[in-house]
Amino acid sequence: MAYAGSAAVRTALLLVVWWALTEGDPGAAGFGLGAAVLVALVSLRFFPPAAPHPRLAATLAFAGYFLLRSMVAGVDVARRLLSPRLPLRPGYLTYTTALAEGRPRWLLANALSLLPGTLSVTLRGDELELHCLDTSLPVHEDVARAEHWIARMFAG
Repeated sequence: MAYAGSAAVRTALLLVVWWALTEGDPGAAGFGLGAAVLVALVSLRFFPPAAPHPRLAATLAFAGYFLLRSMVAGVDVARRLLSPRLPLRPGYLTYTTALAEGRPRWLLANALSLLPGTLSVTLRGDELELHCLDTSLPVHEDVARAEHWIARMFAG
């Protein structure tokens, strides 16, 4: 029953997204329904409903943190790119996360890829490999801070 309810909710949410993307075009409804059902079913395979669910207040707090860090990091990357010396020390960092498997780890990997200066390369088990623009910065501490915010979201 949990799968049926989750499939229905996911299909409904995907249909709303489809409706917005097609600007409510009724001619796209048939294809949108088929695509929404298919994507919802595939998503159940990769993200089953038994996975931990994020807490709303902590999710909003993470969104604020993420937006602020995105702006700060974006300004830093722009400053580096516009500098005549191009102060970069690129390299790789392996970070071991304590987050639960599934959604929390995937969110960490994807959030770090969206923040300028880091790019998630691989996620194997509890190890996340990152490519960094400047390894002399406290990247490990920044990743740990992001991990902390995500852990709060999924705290039970």
